[in-house]
Amino acid sequence: MARAVRSAGASFLAGLALGGAAAAAWASLGRKRRLDLRIVRALPRARQAPMVVFVPGLLGSQLLRPDGSVAWLNLGNTLGHHDLSLPRKLPFAASRDELVPGFLIGTDSALPRAFGFTEYADLLDLLDAAGYEPGTGPGLRYAVYTYDWRRDLVEAARGLALRLEGLAREIGDPGARFHLVGHSMGGLVVRWYLRYGGAEPDEHAPVTWAGARRTASVLLTATPSAGSIPALGAITGGERVGLSHTTLAASVVSRMPSVYQLLPPFGTRSLVDPRGRALDCDLHDLATWERFGWGPFGPGSKREAAERSFVVAALERARAFHAGLARRPDRKAPVPVHALGGDCLLTLARAVAGEGPAGSPPRLVAQTRREQDLLFEAGDGRVTRASFLATQLADTGSDPEAHGIPELSGAFFGSADHHGLYADPAFQSLLLRLLLRPAPSLLARSA
Repeated sequence: MARAVRSAGASFLAGLALGGAAAAAWASLGRKRRLDLRIVRALPRARQAPMVVFVPGLLGSQLLRPDGSVAWLNLGNTLGHHDLSLPRKLPFAASRDELVPGFLIGTDSALPRAFGFTEYADLLDLLDAAGYEPGTGPGLRYAVYTYDWRRDLVEAARGLALRLEGLAREIGDPGARFHLVGHSMGGLVVRWYLRYGGAEPDEHAPVTWAGARRTASVLLTATPSAGSIPALGAITGGERVGLSHTTLAASVVSRMPSVYQLLPPFGTRSLVDPRGRALDCDLHDLATWERFGWGPFGPGSKREAAERSFVVAALERARAFHAGLARRPDRKAPVPVHALGGDCLLTLARAVAGEGPAGSPPRLVAQTRREQDLLFEAGDGRVTRASFLATQLADTGSDPEAHGIPELSGAFFGSADHHGLYADPAFQSLLLRLLLRPAPSLLARSA
């Protein structure tokens, strides 16, 4: 089936595009198991299934210069340097450069796939096989929402609201509603949109379900509702991209509000001291950063006051964002919300802090078997099961299977990794069965 050019975003900073992993990912392209097409064609489907809108995660959309050339992801990113730094300006709305979102990484060129960005091509291949076509029109349809993954996630939710309104106008249906699929960080964007639309965080505002008017259902795939500790390592130490240590250096990542919003919130107990004792620290609290001397708060730091102010604002924004996602609603979600993820791989859950002189970055690598047992938990290799279910907000003492996401209708776990979910036959079958259903009655759910 012919496929139009697609746009939108991807996965986590930690472990991105390392040489060995890239070679393995490239070699694996031809040996993936697929759901048999005869099963795909036989799946029950609604006569008028809602349009699917996909919201990707961190790093996954191209970033384009004004002349249309690609600033991310290109070969130069993996060998040398391209400055992806946002201006360190407040408010965050003023922290802009000339880059704009482009196409979905890994769907229009081979290079991103060679560096492990295969999941979005897998998803679109699956939708194509099921009979979906891109854009509006008759029959099964899908669209992709592209956003600048460096920027504030509330801003991204606001952009999603505009995108859905635009699609409703294109369809010519004022009451149009969509199946929203959010992958990884994109799931956080979808959760905020469903709860508040594009509204700003407000500690006194209730959950309004403002996004339900355009939502038929939500599918959260590999979504870190309780953050991911590798985000802390990326902010304080940067990340390697191929052979380059400069493209996503700490000086670049620390200017991205979105990555602060991936920090695990209070209650996750994501830090331990060098002796393995849990630290009751809040990664969204300035006092924690000052205590360990991270970033511009190191001893004798001569960094500008503007840098410190930016980090303080980013931490406050992250705290408000997670508080909004943790807030208990007064009424049930008007639409079904399902979550799909993996829990069969060891996944980093904690970092060692306070090791070495003041200002030393956190350590995210286990040095002993005991530390491995302490720092790692079940997950998909990027997101832990506990983060996936936000268990820090649940009473797991009385119910080990409890979760902290009030809107969640059901969760499914399998063996797929963070990048391989859409190539796994079990997840493919479940995903299509959920998407091909008719839209549930919004009024009936609200009653």
